[in-house]
Amino acid sequence: MQYRILIATMTVLWLCGGILLPSGPTWAAEGIFLADKHKIRGMHCSGCHEESPANQDVPMAVCLGCHGDYRKVAAETDKLDPNPHDSHLGEIDCGKCHHAHKASVNACNECHQFDVKVP
Repeated sequence: MQYRILIATMTVLWLCGGILLPSGPTWAAEGIFLADKHKIRGMHCSGCHEESPANQDVPMAVCLGCHGDYRKVAAETDKLDPNPHDSHLGEIDCGKCHHAHKASVNACNECHQFDVKVP
């Protein structure tokens, strides 16, 4: 029952534009992935995947087509320390960290030890 309440609350926050703090609960921790979040917003698989059945990674251009250019994404996460979208490596492919159908990862932690939650 608590699981359903948490999911419902998180869904309402997300749909209404609320923000879950990086230190708070994450969707992946609750078994809800980016694909689920997109589905809740009314998107279909074809919104990201060109082929059916979907069997290829989504190109970064598709992500940025909805979320804005890379500078806009970096501006939206500028309060995080460090800002994961302002990397010394330049514009990193979204799929390096963000996974739609499995838990996302913090790719920066391949070399660093940052405590940044990745949706």
